[in-house]
Amino acid sequence: MSANGVVRAGALLLAAAGLLDGRRCTTHHSLIAALQAAAPAAKVEENRVFVEDGPVLTSAGITTGIDLALHLIERHAGAELAGRVARRQVVYQRRGGNDPQISPWLAHRNHLHPAVHRAQDAIAQDPARSWSLEELAGCAHVSARHLTRLFAEHAGISVVGYQQRLRVARARELLVDRQLSVEHVAELAGFASARDFRRVWQRYEGGAPSALRTTGKERLFATGN
Repeated sequence: MSANGVVRAGALLLAAAGLLDGRRCTTHHSLIAALQAAAPAAKVEENRVFVEDGPVLTSAGITTGIDLALHLIERHAGAELAGRVARRQVVYQRRGGNDPQISPWLAHRNHLHPAVHRAQDAIAQDPARSWSLEELAGCAHVSARHLTRLFAEHAGISVVGYQQRLRVARARELLVDRQLSVEHVAELAGFASARDFRRVWQRYEGGAPSALRTTGKERLFATGN
């Protein structure tokens, strides 16, 4: 059976051809409204890396097309080959169709304030570290009080909230290793305890961390052969 696979704005071409009617699909987050208007009979899904509905495959952007291609390689040739292709293409973290389009490592960075970026860079380089507000303020070259205000104004999130989001993102990467217990993942990601980890995970991801392993959403290929 033939299939139609597109990336980013390619979904609009499928819409114009009437190939999306009654089907689930996605596109880049900036084109969602345009796709909904072009294909009113389609089920347009937001914030998805890629969507597969029968012979129609749509992905959010250029790089998400790589995720879609790896998904198809795994289906037709097996996970081992898909892993080798991913490593050959230097794609060590592979996303599934249900993963968000915007990486948590890039979220809250769409601003131009250098002090906030300096603090965010410090957290991103070592999210597991127990950063104090004073230490981050030192990295940003502002007072702790001023950094708190700047974060809320420019990043749209608190300093603590930003660090928690990156710790959850790091934990998500670690959970792919089924040899690591949830307790060990919590420790490596910088959480004070497994209980604290579960509480923060529930806030940002919903459910329990262990559920990620049962849904098959974790997609991380090791760098070894």
